[in-house]
Amino acid sequence: MAEWDRTVDLLVMGSGAAGMAAAVRAHDLGLDVLLVEKSELYGGNSAMSGGVCWVANNPGMAKEGIPDSDEDGFTYLKHITKGEVPDEMLWLYIHESKRVLAYLHANTHVRYVPLAKYTDYYPEAPGGRSGGRSMDPVPFDGAALREDLLRLRRPHPQSQILGKFGITAREAQAAIGVGFKTMVFMAWQMFLYMLRHFKRKRWGRDTKLCAGNSLMGRLLYSLRERGVPAWRKTSVTELVFEGDRVVGAVLDKEGERLRVRANRGVVLAAGGFSRNLEMRQQYQRRPITTEWTAGTPSNTGDAIRMGRDAGGALGLMDEAWWTPVSLVPKSPFSWVLVVEKSLPHGLFVNQAGKRFTNEAAPYIDVVNGMYDDVAKTGASDPRWFHIFDASYRKSSVAGPVAPGKVMPDKQLPRRYRDGKYLYRADTIEELCEQLKIPAATVKATIARFNEYARKGEDPDFNRGWSAQDRYYGDPNVKPNCSLGPIETAPFYAVQIYPGDLGTKGGLLTDAHARVLREDGQPIAGLYAAGNTTASVMGRTYPGAGGTIGPALTFGFLAAEDAAAQLGDTGTQEAAQ
Repeated sequence: MAEWDRTVDLLVMGSGAAGMAAAVRAHDLGLDVLLVEKSELYGGNSAMSGGVCWVANNPGMAKEGIPDSDEDGFTYLKHITKGEVPDEMLWLYIHESKRVLAYLHANTHVRYVPLAKYTDYYPEAPGGRSGGRSMDPVPFDGAALREDLLRLRRPHPQSQILGKFGITAREAQAAIGVGFKTMVFMAWQMFLYMLRHFKRKRWGRDTKLCAGNSLMGRLLYSLRERGVPAWRKTSVTELVFEGDRVVGAVLDKEGERLRVRANRGVVLAAGGFSRNLEMRQQYQRRPITTEWTAGTPSNTGDAIRMGRDAGGALGLMDEAWWTPVSLVPKSPFSWVLVVEKSLPHGLFVNQAGKRFTNEAAPYIDVVNGMYDDVAKTGASDPRWFHIFDASYRKSSVAGPVAPGKVMPDKQLPRRYRDGKYLYRADTIEELCEQLKIPAATVKATIARFNEYARKGEDPDFNRGWSAQDRYYGDPNVKPNCSLGPIETAPFYAVQIYPGDLGTKGGLLTDAHARVLREDGQPIAGLYAAGNTTASVMGRTYPGAGGTIGPALTFGFLAAEDAAAQLGDTGTQEAAQ
């Protein structure tokens, strides 16, 4: 048998939230840990995300005076997952996510605060809540990371205000629009940004880390304090078995082949397959491409394929953390429509000129509506558009296009004008001619929409009925802050696509994050967490943080089970 180049207790593949949580917990349980990341940057999808963590009945809710219970959390998850996720897994997440959060607060630099007004995505569902379960990472001074700050994957450009600095999820609502409060908020943020001038000059980027960059910066800092080795530019190319047990892996470390023994096991936490066109076309609905994802370029499904080849069963491979997106010229990432879809004076239409869904619904549901539209119409080359009027344009964002009060049409960069991104016309007929969709149908669609928008109603799709729909609405628009007639020229449109934040299908795992075979038995020594697995949230999305919460939790549980296993160095029991 070939010799080993290195021996550790636990090998972790991937440096996102799941991987780093596993590495931190394993170290604290006394294990010798090695974390490897195939790209040049740490953080994975988690670093580019909002970093929000969804935890029902979390301690922060009580501090905010928001009532909740484990029973209501379970009732909610049971209802929205429609019985497709075993009860024991839902209860496991309810209980363990709180414990993981408490441990991270007590033993690492990770800090979260509840978003008291950020609703569950289905707040009116049994057990739902109007706020508090989604938790926001506390901003972090990235200068503490020193050179590691340059090795942390940068935020999605969409999350950077004026392309310069980030803000928290709590602050994002205050940054919408162009009112007096928004202007004061932005002026204050710019002032603080200027105060960080010398830090930026030293480190080459803004040092105030928010959202996913804050979470991953804090986890990376916690790893460094523990002295856990984290190798970049290192791929796992092969799992090594002894009998039926995974005992290590073959690595490619910057061109050098290394055999690493992992006495307690290997954790696969290298994200999903949103950037793997072959896998997307094999498993997912059409139309599909790798160009519509907002996920990191390194999400190519390596860990999922490796686990599958080792005998692991797969689930939810047709699913993703769907969101409607637009494609911005010269941007390597799609731009998600989280805010735009809920704002008044706009609607979505298909290429036949008809509405097809509640635009303000949870973003996963909007994309499901797009795919349902394809199934209904049978369109071979489907197209969808966000159409809005001058009232919307004046005060609201459209992807990278700032409100007209701040960025008038005549000041738009050329790459956004003349249909390159933003379409503009003085009449609906002229706009439809540019979009190549039937003007008569679009006018009829808008006329019906306007009639009900003035009443604050949407009998077709119930837009604005849920508190979730209204979260990013315009409070100045009455009687429904998510609805407003489309009647003021000029008129605008942006083409939209069925995109995603990452895929959510992958390896099936159990309550200990062990990878399962088709017969339901675990593969000894093989664990998985994060988007490498079939999500515990099933085909739905409970609220902001429905991705990060399970990633942290199951990465943590993988480490604890590995620590409880009999390794070459004896038995180590997981600390309680």
